[in-house]
Amino acid sequence: MIALLALFAFILTWQFFNYAFIFLIFIFYAFMREFLIFLKFRKNVLKEATIVKNSLIYRITSGDFYLYIISFFMALFATFSLFSNLITSQKQDFLFLFIFLPLFLLFFKKKFHLQFIDNAYNDFRIIVITSFFTAFIYSLFNLFFVKQVDFNLNDFYQNMIYYKNSSFFIFDFISQCLAILNGLKEYFLFSFGIIWFKIFNFIFDFLNFFILSSFISYLYNFAFKKNKIYIFIFSFLIAITLFFSRETKNESVKTYHKEIFFMVNNLSFLKEQNLSTLKEDKDKLDKNLRQVREILNKNAFEIGIWWFSKEKEDLQKSLNESLK
Repeated sequence: MIALLALFAFILTWQFFNYAFIFLIFIFYAFMREFLIFLKFRKNVLKEATIVKNSLIYRITSGDFYLYIISFFMALFATFSLFSNLITSQKQDFLFLFIFLPLFLLFFKKKFHLQFIDNAYNDFRIIVITSFFTAFIYSLFNLFFVKQVDFNLNDFYQNMIYYKNSSFFIFDFISQCLAILNGLKEYFLFSFGIIWFKIFNFIFDFLNFFILSSFISYLYNFAFKKNKIYIFIFSFLIAITLFFSRETKNESVKTYHKEIFFMVNNLSFLKEQNLSTLKEDKDKLDKNLRQVREILNKNAFEIGIWWFSKEKEDLQKSLNESLK
């Protein structure tokens, strides 16, 4: 419950509260605790199924030190992943995370209540199922209801400048980096065409939101063991608040913004130049092939006359240039 409240507090305050990182400590602890419980349960199941009791290996593996290490790094990754996704999330993302996700979690917990024993491993199964459906519906929503417009260099430049800023310099720096990476992703994916952009974007949205939903589901799963109704109502109110809240964004143009823009612009220019060259070569090849076809349609007398004409010299010169 405390971890979930810390999550809400972080989302609401990370842009203007310099000590918002304190809330991440509670989230990290909750993740580490949940992962440790899951790993301990999994280890005990494997031990009972594969190792003879009171044997040497059984006694050696009785400690949990390595599980603490694994849980620590898993919690570290989960916290950073959660943090990096939340500071770049759009308003509709919060509706899926704090309304649809807990609804699905409650539904599947009730659905599988009589089929699964209440333990950490089966909680993990329910979390995976919940996250899958939430991420899939979220990806479909973005695919069909979020309008995809052409993402050009100017859009990339605007996206790079107007990122979500923070009064805490570390959060501000990370938000800048994520905005640049997201802009580069959008720009280069659009270069493949709108169809391929939608396909790749659907895959990225699904995978990213699946991981994000899984981590948040862990927090909800732990909190729902106490007061389900109150937690869901509070979560619903937070989602509505975030949806209608006003985000602060950076408006100042920094030196590196222009440098990155010029670098991407130069890459785009080189790409266009290469495409233009290829198009010219293709047009020249088509022209040469048409001339060869015309020659093949001539009779022997006409070919003899053509052989000593200027057209033959031009065709030979053009073929030599194409074969260089």
